[in-house]
Amino acid sequence: MADLYLLPSFLAPDSNEHIPPVVINAINSTSVFIVERARTARRFIRAIIKDYNLDKAQFIELNKHDPALSKTLIKEALAQNVTIGLMSEAGTPCIADPGAMVVNMARESGYIIKPLTGPSSIILGLMASGMNGQHFTFHGYLPIKDRPLSAKLKDINRDANKDVTQIFIETPYRNEKLLKSIVKNIDPNLYISISMNLNGTNEHTATSQIKKISTSTIGKNPAIYCIGKLQS
Repeated sequence: MADLYLLPSFLAPDSNEHIPPVVINAINSTSVFIVERARTARRFIRAIIKDYNLDKAQFIELNKHDPALSKTLIKEALAQNVTIGLMSEAGTPCIADPGAMVVNMARESGYIIKPLTGPSSIILGLMASGMNGQHFTFHGYLPIKDRPLSAKLKDINRDANKDVTQIFIETPYRNEKLLKSIVKNIDPNLYISISMNLNGTNEHTATSQIKKISTSTIGKNPAIYCIGKLQS
């Protein structure tokens, strides 16, 4: 039986040291990769393995505009019974990231699924928050439009007050708008933790009560948000 490696990639381009040797060894033994964007995957491999022969590697993109084509190409790759790597665009595959479909297809084809350790912004943000790590919910991206966003934040507020840490992400250019909605819809006595540029040289985590947060300090940076109660 062949292996499907679930390959984490770095969260920041200057953070090669956060990729463990087991991931590098798996990439060295793999020549077929299923990725979101081949260009990003090639850049990542080139950064961590200088002598890897990219010309001999096959990259299959998860094409959201033509999922049927992607499935056909993946089936053809799985039929070769060769080692395959499923690579995230940033961080850990299948966690706030496409790829679960690939895992299921590979398992049905008799592959051994091998998830590998690497950086995950969700886990790192939770670790740095000081909030409840025993009970938490990850929401992915919140709604964009004002009314659905407000409704979702009210649900988050309810569960955060039950000491269930609420975790979510946002596109950098919408950070300021999201923060304003949080201030408007969330209990001001709850806490918010915002981790930015995780694993990068300018990594920063700020935690404070929502009533004390500034809605203009985060800027257009990649961020992970946690809302909840501090543990004591």
